Amino acid sequence: MPVKIFPRLTLIQKMIISFVVSSLFMLAALVYSVAGMGSMHRIQVGIARNDLAAATATISLHELLLAQERLVGKYHILRQPEFKELYKRNSAGFMDGLAQLRQMNQGPALDLLVSEYAGYAKAVENVFAAVPVSSTDLQLSAGRVERAIEQLRTEQKNALERKLKEADDQESRTVVISIGLAIGGVVSACVIAFLMIYSFASSIGKLQRATHRIAAGDFNHDPGIPFGDEIGTLAQDFSRMAERLKELEQISLDASPLTRLPGNIAIERSLNRRLRERATFVMCYMDLDNFKSYNDRYGYIKASELIKEAGRVIYEAVIRQNDPEAFVGHIGGDDYVAIVSAGKAEAICREIIRDFDALIPSYYSDEDRAAGAINGIDRYGVPRVFPLVSISIAALACHPGDYATAAEIATAAAEVKDRVKVASGSNYVIIREAGHHVS
Repeated sequence: MPVKIFPRLTLIQKMIISFVVSSLFMLAALVYSVAGMGSMHRIQVGIARNDLAAATATISLHELLLAQERLVGKYHILRQPEFKELYKRNSAGFMDGLAQLRQMNQGPALDLLVSEYAGYAKAVENVFAAVPVSSTDLQLSAGRVERAIEQLRTEQKNALERKLKEADDQESRTVVISIGLAIGGVVSACVIAFLMIYSFASSIGKLQRATHRIAAGDFNHDPGIPFGDEIGTLAQDFSRMAERLKELEQISLDASPLTRLPGNIAIERSLNRRLRERATFVMCYMDLDNFKSYNDRYGYIKASELIKEAGRVIYEAVIRQNDPEAFVGHIGGDDYVAIVSAGKAEAICREIIRDFDALIPSYYSDEDRAAGAINGIDRYGVPRVFPLVSISIAALACHPGDYATAAEIATAAAEVKDRVKVASGSNYVIIREAGHHVS
């Protein structure tokens, strides 16, 4: 037999899991898209704050360098001090630009630019100090600074392109993964819904077939639906219903056609069930006294009606005591059985006798009722006087372990009944312990 690792889920649990799975996919798509947009936003902010500002500063450095070249050239020719002051201002602006770029971590190209500009600045200082410097040397030094600026601009351009590509890749990943997660949520919801619908349809189909089979009288049919969810519980209820219908059918087939009370098979089943459950109960064996003489005098139609009414009286007396486990059966002829709880046995016996004795006079003629007896022939062919029909009840208390089978209980009750019938009129005896007589 396979071991169940996971319990079968109920319909509500399945629906909740379906909703949770779909919601998790959707939530993951939302979270990832928000995170992706946040990453792209940070890249864009970095480009705006660093790369564009660095590019602007680099362009400004190039313009400042060109201005410095012009001022140095003019000073080199005209030797006017104002050109020197203007150069120093431009040089200070250039150095501020370098400091700004250094804060942006521009890398090796910036270090080269700083080094080349330091050489150019030293050459210019020699010019201002009247140290002989050729125009060619100044131009070469300025050219090296321009090449360093151009290299820095190239690195900035490459870095910007990498960041833009990273932003594009991030956007693509965000779109693809977000759409994928959303589609995954929709697909998972559809798959779960399909599986649930298929499971429902399959189970309902099995229940429908089981209904048809049970309606056709196949009470042993198993719907084949695993227990666990509501449909499994319903299938289990179907099986129990079929079992009960089978019992009722057997009871109906076994029931007395006259009293409609369960017969011997049902009586034996009821006794055996209580014995299996080791329950304490009282088995009341009832018999009509002087019934044969009544049948001989009034005929089988009146006698049959009396048997029917006696069954009704016994059944209603038991029902009035509200004993949920009580059982009333008709053995056959004028013999009946009532299986009741120990605490209600005596009250039930009294009510049966009271109601039966109140009923009996109406089944006799005025003459026989006034006489309180009828003339008849006993079973040995001897004429004698018979009292009105009465009822004898032999009540046998059954405790766990007292009796092993229903047959043993029936034999013991029959022996008690013979003792009860010795007394005249309706009477009952309750045997509260095996082997002891207490009335």
